[in-house]
Amino acid sequence: SLGCGRDSRRTAGRARRGGEAGAPEGGGARGNVEERFIVRFEEYRAVDKLREDLRVGAEGEGETWEWVERNNPAQALPTDFALVRALPGASGRLEELRVELSRARGVRDVHPDRRLVRGLSWSKESTVGAQRRSSKRNAEPSARKRPGRLQTRWSLEGGTEYDGELSIGQAEQLYGNSSHGRRLLAGGGGRQVTSEFHAQELWHKGFRGKGVKMAVFDTGVRSDHPSFKDIKEVTNWTHENTLLDGIGHGTFVAGVIASQDPNCPGFASDAEIYAFRVFTNDQVSYTSWFLDAFNYAIASKVHVLNLSIGGPDYLDQPFVEKVWEITSNGVIMVSAIGNDGPLYGTLNNPADQMDVIGVGGIDYQNKIASFSSRGMSTWELPSGYGRVKPDIVAYGRDVMGSRITSGCRALSGTSVASPVVAGAVVLLSSVVPMEKRAAILNPASMKQALVEGADRLSGPFLYEQGMG
Repeated sequence: SLGCGRDSRRTAGRARRGGEAGAPEGGGARGNVEERFIVRFEEYRAVDKLREDLRVGAEGEGETWEWVERNNPAQALPTDFALVRALPGASGRLEELRVELSRARGVRDVHPDRRLVRGLSWSKESTVGAQRRSSKRNAEPSARKRPGRLQTRWSLEGGTEYDGELSIGQAEQLYGNSSHGRRLLAGGGGRQVTSEFHAQELWHKGFRGKGVKMAVFDTGVRSDHPSFKDIKEVTNWTHENTLLDGIGHGTFVAGVIASQDPNCPGFASDAEIYAFRVFTNDQVSYTSWFLDAFNYAIASKVHVLNLSIGGPDYLDQPFVEKVWEITSNGVIMVSAIGNDGPLYGTLNNPADQMDVIGVGGIDYQNKIASFSSRGMSTWELPSGYGRVKPDIVAYGRDVMGSRITSGCRALSGTSVASPVVAGAVVLLSSVVPMEKRAAILNPASMKQALVEGADRLSGPFLYEQGMG
């Protein structure tokens, strides 16, 4: 456990700014950030205590390395890692610096910080009440799959609007355009996914997610968004000095879970939303940002956490082990399995971890979506055999969710399927009496309930649909 014993609950609507001082801007090389190291410690301690231990135990501060300040809400809490930057004096001797840092008291290990780049893939989108846009303006950039194990992508097939932040034309210039682009839907082509899962049966009994803390790790949500009833806290973990969602991905995901808009209702409109802005508007993030945000989520005692992102970066040991820590603290994590189908062995991380509920996508004809990644898991190979993933599948094509400022639209992708399951998890959690939730609800019990309650689809293999 985090071991800080501190109640991090915030009053309704309170917003916290954060980010890392001096972080690189978007763009540039992908993968390891060679000049920065994550120094992990054996236990959680106050930031100033860890800094003193590192200063005393590792020679060369100010000459070969320097401490990197992380200006985010987690710095008020005990932490288990430090971030240091190599100085020019360590040029050509980064491995020696890593060894030197590992000698400090209480240091567990040292890893390079990793830069995670997400590339949006665009497909269908429809906006309720919006006029049909011209075909010229609606040319959409499609996925540009970048090479490399460390590339981590949004698990979204649908289009994204930039509502005052980036226009479609600006997005085309930024992300490129491809001959594989798809046209927009004409009119409202989305379905009410809550109706497909009969959520209204629980709504009529008074269950709408009350008392459940839902963490959305994404591009953020505007704290005054009219589609949400209870946004408890919005925090920023990036180097950008803003709390606003400049892309719309995070807003859509949160809307599928908890929107109160009658045109695109979420599963649990009474849920308490904790929005973690862990991606920049350039769709860039760093492992160190995630580590701080995960620590803060544990301290905030969130119950459910959705990650509609993923990539084949299971070798990012600090990230993967922090995911294990999250689930060992009782947080139910739901994650998109990825949009790298129809090939097998294309599961994304962290949805490929056994204590994470990995979600694939289907259409409204109960067919596996072509974009949905397939199992088996590959992180065990070659020393072991791959395991069954995804765990379950959910509707992930033409699903209705919230637009960036107001209104609704339809998107497709496992980014959509993941919050469908997360929303269902929140709704089901609220059925359990408040005083019994701590004893009953945990990642294992919820996963068991989902896989045993799922309906098997006729036709798809186990590594396509999981348990159904």
